[in-house]
Amino acid sequence: MKKKITLFLLSVIFHFTLFAQKTDYANVIFSSKIYEYKKTEPRTNELGIDQSLIEDIVDLLGDSLYSEKEKKEIVNKAWLAFYKPKMFDYVYKDFAVKTITSWGKTNARGELVLEPNPYLTEWTMHDDEFPYFQLALSKILDHYHLIGYGDDAEGVKSTFSELLITKNIRFQNPSDEDWAFSYLETANSVLEKKGLVALITKGYYNIIVCKIDQKKALTDLFKKIEWEFIQP
Repeated sequence: MKKKITLFLLSVIFHFTLFAQKTDYANVIFSSKIYEYKKTEPRTNELGIDQSLIEDIVDLLGDSLYSEKEKKEIVNKAWLAFYKPKMFDYVYKDFAVKTITSWGKTNARGELVLEPNPYLTEWTMHDDEFPYFQLALSKILDHYHLIGYGDDAEGVKSTFSELLITKNIRFQNPSDEDWAFSYLETANSVLEKKGLVALITKGYYNIIVCKIDQKKALTDLFKKIEWEFIQP
C-alpha cells in the first residue's frame, strides 16, 4: 500500500511539474491567520476512505461530461486533498487558491490577500475528517461544475445554469413564494423527463444533478463520507 501511494504522489508531482499553470501573483499578498497548522494528516484508510471512492463519485457525476483523462485529473486532485492537504496546497497551489471564496476579492486598499495553504487551513480548523472531506470535495467539484450551491430559489436556478449537466436546459423563473426546496421540486419535474434528478444536502444546500438510475449508487457513495443528498 505504501509503495502504491508513493508512486501516486510521485506521478502527481511529475504531472504538476510538466503542466503547472502560470499565474501572476505580483499583486497578491499571502498572509495566514492560522497560528499553527495541524501536523497530523486526515485518517483515510483507517476510516475506510480510499481513492476508489472518489473515482466512483467522479465517474458518476462526470459521466460523459468529461473524458477519462479529465476525470482522472479531478480524482487525483481530490484524493491528494483528502490524503495530504499540505502537499495538495503545494502541488496544486494555483488551483487551491482559486477555489477559495476570497479569490478575486480585494480589500479596501485594493489588495488581494490570500491564505497560502487554504486546504491545510480548512483541515486545521476542522476537528473531524468527514466535514473536511465534504468541504474539500465540494470546492473541487464546484470548480469543475459538477456541484453547485443554492440556498434560495434564485440561487438554485443560477446553479442549474452553471452545472455542466443542466446548463443547456431551460427552467422557468422562480415565483415570489418559491424557496430552494420548492423550486427544486418544480425543476425536478422538468429534469425527470430527461432522465435526470436534482439532489440537495440537508442544511447546507449543495446541489448535484445525476441520472435517475444512478441516484442510489451516488447517494450511497456520498454517505461513506457522511454526506447526505436527498431529493426534495
